[in-house]
Order: sequence, then C-alpha cells, then structure tokens
Amino acid sequence: MFAIPKHCLSMASSVVIGLSVVGLLAASSFAGEKVVSKPSGLRGITKSGVRSGTPGGPTTGGPVSGEFAIVPMQGDRPDYQNAIFVKSDQHGRYEVSLPPGRYWLGPKAKALDPTNFHPGAMTFSEEVVVVGEGSFTELDLFEMGYAP
Repeated sequence: MFAIPKHCLSMASSVVIGLSVVGLLAASSFAGEKVVSKPSGLRGITKSGVRSGTPGGPTTGGPVSGEFAIVPMQGDRPDYQNAIFVKSDQHGRYEVSLPPGRYWLGPKAKALDPTNFHPGAMTFSEEVVVVGEGSFTELDLFEMGYAP
C-alpha cells in the first residue's frame, strides 16, 4: 500500500484547484472573444508608360507614384459617392485594406465627376476586381500615353 503524507495532499489539491481555475478563466476568456478574420484588400504597382508613335518603336516607362480611385460596386455600376482615393509610394507600390466585395478602380478625376469626365493624353486603366475574404488581391494599374 502507498501512503501520501497529509501536507502533500493539501498542496496537491491546491495545485489541482489552481489549475482548474486557470483552465476556467482561459475557457471563459476564449468564449467571449470574437474570432478575427485575416485582413483583405488590394495591393499592386502603378505603372506609367508612353508608346512610340512609330510602328515598332520603343515603349518607355515603369513604376511611378500615382493617385487613383477605388469605388465599391452596386450591382453592375460603381457607387462613386463612396470612392476612396489611394496614392502609391515613390516606387509605385500600394496596399489598401478593404472588406470583401467587388470594386471599380480607375482615374480619380472620373470618380470625382463621372458625368463630365474626359480622358486626357494619358489614360489610366479602369478595372473591376473582386476582393475575397482573408486575402489580398494583386492588381497592377497602368497609365498609358502615345507619342506622336
């Protein structure tokens, strides 16, 4: 037969009670917390280029800092009233957190005044993209002009 001294029993029960309390506290704190999903949004590079006006001529350009609009889609139309404006860094890189959904990306001037917008000598690409839950969608944007 195995005997446990009385002072060891009280210490063992204190440890068990202490572990039980810690376990209950941990369980209750996890039960009250919301699960945070991974962030989602868009990231990419803005690029500018000029195509030669002669057939077979060179195209110049590369990454450039640029400003553009991101607009949530309502059905099949951009909701320009809810536009946000993003400016890429000096290397053309941008990253913006967005909730999942469909978005139109395009020229800032068009988002500000879509009915009177007229493209200039440099045209900025317009894209509709889907942002999925918990991931960043990669999208490079282009501004292109044509030399005479």
